[in-house]
Amino acid sequence: MPVKQRVARWAICGAVCAAGITPSLAQESFIRQHPVETVVVPLPRNTPPQSGGNNGGNTDNVPVQAPNDDGLGLRLGSFVLTRGFDAGIDYTDNVFATNSNKTGDRIYSVSPSLGLRSDWSRHSLSLNATAARGFYEKNPSEDTISANATGRLRIDIRRGTTLDLRSGFTLDQEQRGTDDLNVNATKPSNIYGLTASAALNHRINRVTMSLRGGIEKLRYQDTKLTGGAVEDNSDRDYTQTNTTLRVGYDISPRLIVFSDINYAKTVYKRRVDNNGDIRDSHSYGASAGAAFSISDLLNGEISVGYRKALFDDPTFANIDALVANASLSWRPSRLTEITANFTTDLGQTTLSGTPGSVIRTASVNLNHAWRENIDLIASSAVEHEDFKGVSLTEVTYTASFGIDYDLGRKMTLGARYNYEKFDSSAAGADYTINTVGVRLTYAD
Repeated sequence: MPVKQRVARWAICGAVCAAGITPSLAQESFIRQHPVETVVVPLPRNTPPQSGGNNGGNTDNVPVQAPNDDGLGLRLGSFVLTRGFDAGIDYTDNVFATNSNKTGDRIYSVSPSLGLRSDWSRHSLSLNATAARGFYEKNPSEDTISANATGRLRIDIRRGTTLDLRSGFTLDQEQRGTDDLNVNATKPSNIYGLTASAALNHRINRVTMSLRGGIEKLRYQDTKLTGGAVEDNSDRDYTQTNTTLRVGYDISPRLIVFSDINYAKTVYKRRVDNNGDIRDSHSYGASAGAAFSISDLLNGEISVGYRKALFDDPTFANIDALVANASLSWRPSRLTEITANFTTDLGQTTLSGTPGSVIRTASVNLNHAWRENIDLIASSAVEHEDFKGVSLTEVTYTASFGIDYDLGRKMTLGARYNYEKFDSSAAGADYTINTVGVRLTYAD
């Protein structure tokens, strides 16, 4: 399924990772910078970044001195509480993501957030929670709701050995224009997600190793249709388990090579879905790559590999793909940062006749400090999704331009224009969406 832009929320663009990795950071945070990925289906979007605590990147577990209080957040003993809130008004010209007879509307949105992180010399604990609500002025059926809660505990077992425990809950909604949402739905359905994972990380001189296991459960709310009917979505509920082993080696302080192998198994709540297909599957993959820091202004990573998914349904062909992933962060000046990313993934679907898809995404982001308190932001992305077993290809183009004005240390006033174009080989599925808006943001 293509990534659809949620018009009720702010599309935050800009830098993805900080440039200028120092030699010690490149060596000590390899495992943290290369998290194990879910093999088949990514988690719902809009997950906030995790806070690793005082020495979250110190995989050697060397006790470090607590940082000086910078005045951000509220100190509660050995913890720091951070708060955030934003509110905005957006206007979109295509609420229902349709090819014709477009409907425009204003959306009022609010989003509070809380974070709690430890400030310990060893071990770390962080908790984060975010919620968002969007209210349509003329189309209340499209009101949006989302929430995200995450927790992370890092235990420093000994020098060079850590145990990383994570868990999370998400509430999201399907978006208009997606293939799996019935065109006759009276409103988007909710998606509930639970995740948990454990990773054992170990370093021996220049060698880093990580063994991670995780579980993810997704539940789809039934869809109310026009005319009073209800579509049963229990055939889309699934549980996925995955295991990954990763090994890295520091060739130099600025060059790290790594490789990983992974296995995942997906089991659906119902053995046979509404179309009579069996969706259970298992997948495996392997990849190798390198993380580099050519200078304090240019760093990134690149990897290539192979991934294959096999399905229990004998009518479904296997899905395999050459997997390429790359990221680059470049600072041509102290005022400008450019990031570029390319990813490959396997997607699942309940569309009849297809076991899944191969998704490739490329994006570029620009952030320029035009003035001391004014930032200019631009981004663009292209996503190509090829469904196997059927003649269906979808391409999504997105672009965003904006400006942020700092009203003070903790408050920002911003404006954005977002554009989305969806091209599909299916007749009548194409659409475009234009969205403009302003937002006031507060964050510790």
